[in-house]
Amino acid sequence: MQKGVQLKAIDISRDAITLEPNKSLHDARNNLVRYNISRIVIAKENKPLGIVTEKDIARYLYTQIPERRLKEVGLEEVMSKNLVTVNEKADLSLCAKLMIENKISSIIVTDDKGSLKGIFTKSDLVEGYGKYYTQKEVVEGYMNKKVLTVRPDEPLHMVLLLTTRGKVSRVIVTRDEKPIGIITGRDLLPVSTLFGPPLFGDQAPGSDQAAVEIATSTQRKGQMFIPSGIRTYFLAKDIMKYDPITISQNSDLADAAQIMAMNRISGLPVVNSNDTLVGIITKTDIVKAMAASS
Repeated sequence: MQKGVQLKAIDISRDAITLEPNKSLHDARNNLVRYNISRIVIAKENKPLGIVTEKDIARYLYTQIPERRLKEVGLEEVMSKNLVTVNEKADLSLCAKLMIENKISSIIVTDDKGSLKGIFTKSDLVEGYGKYYTQKEVVEGYMNKKVLTVRPDEPLHMVLLLTTRGKVSRVIVTRDEKPIGIITGRDLLPVSTLFGPPLFGDQAPGSDQAAVEIATSTQRKGQMFIPSGIRTYFLAKDIMKYDPITISQNSDLADAAQIMAMNRISGLPVVNSNDTLVGIITKTDIVKAMAASS
């Protein structure tokens, strides 16, 4: 970290988008899309009560058979109530450690009276790392070598399966071991309206064939179901972002942070000199580097 820089929580916090607890999951979903954010703070009388994220919506849609529409589900039912908060004067490096220890993606900032002052996310920490932690670490030192991948012709429900069971926010789409696309939780939000109670006679076109293909695959053995309520059949290539930004394994970690901040993305496929996928570097990895540097 550059000498003389003493960042505090309030220095990087932003105004939080809030909803009251009596609003619905549909309201949360609409606000996530409208403001291009990944979490909503649930608050009443300026006191934080909970938080709802993209992952919470995906978890509701996929880990159980949806019996109600999103607008019929109250935020109190799905919001995370065990909030991690810090005082606005807290040291930023300690905040990074707190984020890693609690396995969270954001921290709510309060004043001495517990009133909501703002929120900062991994994105804000990553932006700080890119600005103040140059020439300290290389990407290879913090990247994850285990990357969840799919082929472009694999069905959408396989992407959901991998992200949910693997507890990750992104899947890399590859061809010949080279990254050609990426799918994140944000990409899944627009198709969330296709989930819900199955209509009479609903069946995903080609679902039987897809199930057979998955059942006979050594990589997908035993994972041959389609979530109840999907009424349109998508493939990974239908929703992926093409030509993802990549970074070399030998690059400065601060460069990776700057790329993520400038492009508002949460992870970069890491490639070697042959452009072959060798890992992935995420915001979490950069926050770990920040926590370790204090």
